[in-house]
Amino acid sequence: MTVDYQDLVLKELNYHSYLKIGELLNLQELRSKPAHHDEMFFIIIHQTAELWFKEMLHETGILVSAFHVGEVSKALKVLKRIHAIMDFQVTQIRLLSTLTPIEFAGFRDILRPASGFQSAQFREIEFAYGLRNPFFKKFFENIPEVAARLDAVQKSPSVYDSLMKCLQIQGFEVPTSVLNRDIEKPWELNQELLALIKEIYQNPSNHYHLVLLFESMVDFDEALMLWRKTHAVMVARTIGHKQGTGGSKGYEFLRSREDLSCFPELWEVRNEIGGAY
Repeated sequence: MTVDYQDLVLKELNYHSYLKIGELLNLQELRSKPAHHDEMFFIIIHQTAELWFKEMLHETGILVSAFHVGEVSKALKVLKRIHAIMDFQVTQIRLLSTLTPIEFAGFRDILRPASGFQSAQFREIEFAYGLRNPFFKKFFENIPEVAARLDAVQKSPSVYDSLMKCLQIQGFEVPTSVLNRDIEKPWELNQELLALIKEIYQNPSNHYHLVLLFESMVDFDEALMLWRKTHAVMVARTIGHKQGTGGSKGYEFLRSREDLSCFPELWEVRNEIGGAY
């Protein structure tokens, strides 16, 4: 049902006109016939997630800019917000678990062949943070503007690459093999970089701002992992191990990606510090 909010909105700037409430509340178009009660819930959760993905990309651009000029305190501030958004995304995706299997089955078939695979913004986030699996690009071959955007991100330094630039500006000898690597290829663990990060951790009084930065990046990476795990559990709870609406292996595919890491050395350094217990 289309709602006419025009009578509520005065011509001068106000809450409704500034936020375009009328347009926003008319974006939920149910496809089920007769309309299934839970389809509205499903649409709103995913539309809201896409708005937060947009904000994360906006903040990530600022984060990269801060790294490129060595502004560690600004990077920390931006990371705090990005992490908070990712934490909220974890909470939000849990809401889908309030769908019983029979409720989701009531409208799931009308979603085909739509799939979360086709979330261009989430793929852009993964690409921006270095998870650049070309497999996902095929889902956007017929959407040139999205394909071009992903290509542009893939050809740009990742957030982790930008951190290396920040460390160099801070006066550290970042390995040449890291600074000159092919940024379009997946990141490979670098032992020289690992040694540098270990040194920073072991001398916190000299570089505590960088220790805090590293930990903030791990906070985000952990939240992203938790989002993937929560997503997988939610899928298992609502549809079991069925094939995804877009043709994927569903739960099994999501499980295979749960432990992907954006910042390998920041995790590996924990194996290098301290003795055995």
